[in-house]
Amino acid sequence: MADFTTSTTDHKNCSICKHIPDHKFVETLHTDARLPEQVDQLEILGGYGTYGHEQMRKCHLYKTYYTYLYDHDSESGVGIGWTDEEIQRITPETALYVMERVLKASQGDREYWTKKFQETRDSHAHQSITRHTQEVNRLIQELASLKKRLSIGE
Repeated sequence: MADFTTSTTDHKNCSICKHIPDHKFVETLHTDARLPEQVDQLEILGGYGTYGHEQMRKCHLYKTYYTYLYDHDSESGVGIGWTDEEIQRITPETALYVMERVLKASQGDREYWTKKFQETRDSHAHQSITRHTQEVNRLIQELASLKKRLSIGE
């Protein structure tokens, strides 16, 4: 498995990243705990952000990568439920690995909605195609940039 820790301390000089710990998990439904507000300043590259489908985020200032997860379960009214959030700083090498997984999922989602639109001409399906196409393009561009930064494929 890839190394999920950052290899440099450059992020400590960043006005956004210095407020975000290497890893933070919070349960927000029953506690006052929250992720740092700077997490909302990170660029969302793609992904849902649910367990098994992490969301890739990036600091636009220092090009630091993060995975973000969100999980909510109301237990259908039979239990107390929960809402969890998690942020984790990752190395560029790990970001490459995660981003490729997120890209593959986004491409699959786009194919699903394209087929759905061809069958139904539904406006929601059309909006989903547009959203996933933008995500796929953003991830492809970011992967190319990251590979260049890591001198991969030259």
